[in-house]
Amino acid sequence: MPTKAARSFAIVLLSVFTMAAVALAGGKEDIAAGNQAAQAGQFKKAITFYTKAIASKQLTPSNKAVAYNNRGSAHDDLNQTKAALADYAQAIAIDPEYAEAYYNRSYTYEKLKQWNKALADASKAAQLQPDDDTYLQREHYLRSKVKK
Repeated sequence: MPTKAARSFAIVLLSVFTMAAVALAGGKEDIAAGNQAAQAGQFKKAITFYTKAIASKQLTPSNKAVAYNNRGSAHDDLNQTKAALADYAQAIAIDPEYAEAYYNRSYTYEKLKQWNKALADASKAAQLQPDDDTYLQREHYLRSKVKK
């Protein structure tokens, strides 16, 4: 039978883990709410949720990269290209292996007709996810756009 001190320590440890899980859930819930708003075409509302998630400091680095990426996509949907590019850059700085941020940023560069930058990002996404046909098709499409 565990001692009283051991049980108290176990309870404290469980409480710490529970509080950490609750804190992380708050940021994730904001990302999920942002995703729902974006899917409904409510991009300003989505940006508000993603911004709240980022500001919460409750996200793991990979989740924070997702929040920046998703906020970048919402900015892009509102034709706020400068803000979109800044958010994609933040997502990539946090997680340089996050293929989706490169992929999404390639679309923003395409809108700006910055074909070489769009291709570079699409190529990086395809390199990071070589088995993903979507990324490979995007890279192939942009290769056809780059003037040689």
